Amino acid sequence: MARNIKAEHGAVYRAVIVWTELPEKGGATHTKYEGPYGTPGAAQGRVTFWENFLRDAETGETRASGDVEEGVTTWTPYVPPATQRKGDRA
Repeated sequence: MARNIKAEHGAVYRAVIVWTELPEKGGATHTKYEGPYGTPGAAQGRVTFWENFLRDAETGETRASGDVEEGVTTWTPYVPPATQRKGDRA
């Protein structure tokens, strides 16, 4: 489903989530990007969600942290790649 992110008005925002696997699963660190969003608050909400979702109930420590990044979109016409017919040479 399409959503209106207000990109026509300048800045858009994304959440950059850094999370760590459980030590018994390898403990590797990963980075996940979510967005774009029309407001910094919406992106920050995703950071907070992941911090809470990956929080240990016993210790209160979380395996996630994150930041909000700001960017600007530039729209250009889409030109699909040329299709090659069966039997044509490349």
